[in-house]
Amino acid sequence: MELIIEIRNISKSYGDFKVIDNVSLNIEKGIIFGLLGPNGAGKSTLIKVLSCQSRPSSGHAYISGLDVVSDKKEVLSIIGVVPQENSFYDELTINENLMFFGSLYGIINIEIKKQSHKILSMLKLEEKSNSRASDLSGGMKTRLNIACALIHKPQVLILDEPSVGLDPVSRKALWETIQAVNGEGTTILITTHYMEEADLLCDRILIMNRGKIVIEGTQEELKRKVGEKVVQITSSPGIYEVIKSKVGSIEKVTSCIENVKGLKITHTDELPLQEILEIFISHGEKILNVGSSSPSLEDAFILASGEEWH
Repeated sequence: MELIIEIRNISKSYGDFKVIDNVSLNIEKGIIFGLLGPNGAGKSTLIKVLSCQSRPSSGHAYISGLDVVSDKKEVLSIIGVVPQENSFYDELTINENLMFFGSLYGIINIEIKKQSHKILSMLKLEEKSNSRASDLSGGMKTRLNIACALIHKPQVLILDEPSVGLDPVSRKALWETIQAVNGEGTTILITTHYMEEADLLCDRILIMNRGKIVIEGTQEELKRKVGEKVVQITSSPGIYEVIKSKVGSIEKVTSCIENVKGLKITHTDELPLQEILEIFISHGEKILNVGSSSPSLEDAFILASGEEWH
């Protein structure tokens, strides 16, 4: 496993308030890594440390072996940062923006043009290359933001909640863009509030809360750590008081809650479903529907952070 980002005991404080609390993390080269957490979890501050916008109070972070503090200039040359706000110039065209940002990195014009052509083709912006940035749709502006961050061929692309404010069609186009960029070998670090986005895109996910790492792994690893499944049983006439008590006392049942659909049974391991159905039938209930579901990434988030996802 070749690492591209190494975080060693990073803390960041503002006065007595510790925003990041002794975080250590390794990120493998070539993957899409998701950073999740509720507001105030510390994820944006961690992004600022990695993108050389904020110095850590203690600890070290390395990107491709370079220290984000002592090697700041070199780090900035190998990362691309896509902030939530637009970083390009509205009055310039797409091509002019890319020429400008390429020149900031000292790239000669002929190389900027070659890289621009490749990027615009990948991001499906070729037909708009001579359009003013101010005339682009919201989704295209997000893609232009990404294009500007890619002009110098960074090893790592950092995306801070890129889907905020996008409609579903633009969001799907953005996901395809991120996958295409990653397919070229670029490591991507993304913060997001969308469970679907994290589940679809990310190879590994970190959930932070109150400045600390709560859980980290693949989506499937995170879901398995929830360790519970749900069975929903709907029946008629729906008199559940005694049934709820009997089902709730079964060993593998962790909770049995009445809701508008009937009884929601949360369990671990294999549930003795036949035994449960017989309890319903013996108490005069006619089974109308039995449904089941496995843990979701949102379940893992709620378990890990102790908070509902908003």
